[in-house]
Amino acid sequence: MSDVILYQELPRGHEADAAALYWEAFGGKLGKLLGPDDRGRQFFTKTVNPAAVIAATDGAGQLLGIAAHKAGTQGFSTATTADLFRHYGLGSLWRLIPLAVLERYAPKGTLQMDGICVAETARGQGVGSALFDALFGYARQNGFTHITLDVIDTNPRAKALYERLGFIATDEVTTGPLRPLLGFNSATKMVLAL
Repeated sequence: MSDVILYQELPRGHEADAAALYWEAFGGKLGKLLGPDDRGRQFFTKTVNPAAVIAATDGAGQLLGIAAHKAGTQGFSTATTADLFRHYGLGSLWRLIPLAVLERYAPKGTLQMDGICVAETARGQGVGSALFDALFGYARQNGFTHITLDVIDTNPRAKALYERLGFIATDEVTTGPLRPLLGFNSATKMVLAL
């Protein structure tokens, strides 16, 4: 795709579009915790962290894809426990433990990938590759020596892609009794040395 424009930060006004892409990619994993769909998208629209989102648009400014990352405690979403209670009320109580299980923190010098999403209409046009290149460049420019990510067992195509990009599996974590709620059995931690 020749007219992909990359941004180191999500451009203002694209919060709802980014939330919709994120939900499309991860709603299957997060749906029981943060759904239904409209509610999940609204939650992420209100808590999206533009500084943690590399964005790709076309020449007309339409969002084509995002690559979210996390250094420290905030990734795609800046949501706190207070935000969760504001959005889900007392229903937040049962959500806290499963959401904590999904939380990942990278060691110092490592950038945690917090999701990559490409709009269905832009797939197969090089947007994903451009986002990965931008993410790798961002990591190098900011002094990171590694990038880490987690890929769930129900997404073998993503795991194969990450392996082609040079990521190496280093650990696997099972969901145990939370499996019915999360919808997957395990997640593989993968690391790329830059």
